[in-house]
Amino acid sequence: MVKEIKALVIDDELAVLESFKMILGIKNYTVKTARSLEEAVSAVSKEHFDIAFIDLRFEGRQIGLDILKKLKEIDPKIEAVIVTAYATEATKIDAIQLGAMDYISKPFMMEVIYELVDRAIEKNKAKR
Repeated sequence: MVKEIKALVIDDELAVLESFKMILGIKNYTVKTARSLEEAVSAVSKEHFDIAFIDLRFEGRQIGLDILKKLKEIDPKIEAVIVTAYATEATKIDAIQLGAMDYISKPFMMEVIYELVDRAIEKNKAKR
């Protein structure tokens, strides 16, 4: 039996959410989306996700790291990737220290997303 792969995408831009749904849907992954900290917390409180892709900035505010921290408190096993068009070395370091598996810049290639999902699945297997 093949395990269902579940991804949560958290971004305030509808176009980004739709892009992720399309990219991850090609591989038949189950994709849920959230447009705020509250929606993300609600989703992770209700079900387990293998991976979360979290935008760093929401409406000009840098709250992606707050979302990462909160999701890790709820589900320490969730693998998370910070996705941003505003990459800096400082936020990358902060993200990794808060438990992010990786930190990528927009725009990104589909293959990078698939590689990240594969890495998350392998890390989840190792935790069992």
